[in-house]
Amino acid sequence: MERLTDQGLNDVQNSVPHVVGNAVPGMPQEHWDAVARTLRMYDQWTLQAGTELLEAFADRSVAARLRGERYNAIMHGQFTADRHTVLMNTELQELRSHFMELANDLRRTQERFTRHQVRTVVLDTNDLLHYMRFDKIPWPRLFGRGASVMIPRVVLDEIDKKSYETHDTGVRKRARGVFALLEQTLARIEADGHAVVNGDTAVDVLLDEPGHVRLPNNDDEIVARACYLRQAIAPAPVTVVTGDNGMRARALSWGLEACVLDEKYKIERLSAAEKAENEQAITFEVPDEDGAG
Repeated sequence: MERLTDQGLNDVQNSVPHVVGNAVPGMPQEHWDAVARTLRMYDQWTLQAGTELLEAFADRSVAARLRGERYNAIMHGQFTADRHTVLMNTELQELRSHFMELANDLRRTQERFTRHQVRTVVLDTNDLLHYMRFDKIPWPRLFGRGASVMIPRVVLDEIDKKSYETHDTGVRKRARGVFALLEQTLARIEADGHAVVNGDTAVDVLLDEPGHVRLPNNDDEIVARACYLRQAIAPAPVTVVTGDNGMRARALSWGLEACVLDEKYKIERLSAAEKAENEQAITFEVPDEDGAG
């Protein structure tokens, strides 16, 4: 980030001549040459910087900011020479401030996820509903010592929705139990800054930051949040765990790792004793809709 502002942006800004813009009567040839050089540098820099930002940030709007309306005005607008100079200098200064804010946000995000520096497993809704309780699965055995678990906020909302909307009584009851467990986990995170399950596995909920706008498709949103997490903890890998073929394909196309949980952890594959232990605090202790146990 600093390289974009300290080197590339500086080079462009220093090249802006005293007079920049379209030809005016009597404009010397050297100003024509300066205009051409500056616009070429500006165009090349926005292309290179945009490519690097796409690799660093999951949010595509970060890179899109470089070639927005003001870029088009600078490259193709019909302005007086003085007006064009002001427009370019203003845009470059605003970009400098924009990048500084992005760098500060990224540092804060990295500090927020200091417990996710080995490998983070991102779960989807079906993982929580149809497999063994997430706090009982041996994540270090599956993904290595130090592996942590992240649950996007959109998944909590999907679980909540299924707890009262779905027509399947079993799924609805389990969703209520899972949501209660997630609420307990979230309360521990808010109180202590983290939650630990199975002895040493850190579990976190990836909340939506202020101003975050979710994607229309929840599967896309989960993958996008996993990308957001990856940019915060890189080079530590992020693995999206899902049984959904489409979501795995999305994750892989965005440069994430993706896999399916082993079938033996599915609820229907558990032994009677394992199932009873798994359900003890997640279903039977959660009241039905009518308030009965």
